[in-house]
Formats: sequence, structure tokens, C-alpha cells
Amino acid sequence: MQNNSIVNAATKSWLVLIVLSVIAISLSEFIDNRSLYIISALIIVVIKGQQIVDVFMELKTAPKFWRVLFLSYIALLPLIITVIYLS
Repeated sequence: MQNNSIVNAATKSWLVLIVLSVIAISLSEFIDNRSLYIISALIIVVIKGQQIVDVFMELKTAPKFWRVLFLSYIALLPLIITVIYLS
């Protein structure tokens, strides 16, 4: 039964990743402001990274140190990129 719930969680997460990818691609059609586009795309990157870390890497149940380390990296890198682009 647990294996089935893992498959369902992975499938739902995969669908979320696909939808977020389509949204990220279509953002360029709807947003003319470069800064807003970059911030929106990087927010999507953070959400997708969190999904990958928690569901596919299964760090949701791993020791807290590893989950925090990976999630910090996922949040910090887009923040640095945002600062560089907006400078």
C-alpha cells in the first residue's frame, strides 16, 4: 500500500512540474516587464526545486540537515541570480 502512495505522490508531483514548466515558458508571452518576468520565473524554479527535493529525492523524510541544506541551496541560488539581474 505504501508503494502505491509513493507512485501517486510522484505522479502528482510530475504533473505539477509539467504545469509549472508550461507556465514558465508562457510567461514571456504575458509579461513585458523584464524584472517581473525574471522574478516570476525564479519563483517557479524554487517551487519546482522543492518538489524535486521532497518527492523525487525523498528528502522529506530524510534527516533534517540534508533537507534544509538542499532547500537552502534551491532558495539561495535563484535569489543570487535575481540580485545579479536586477543590479
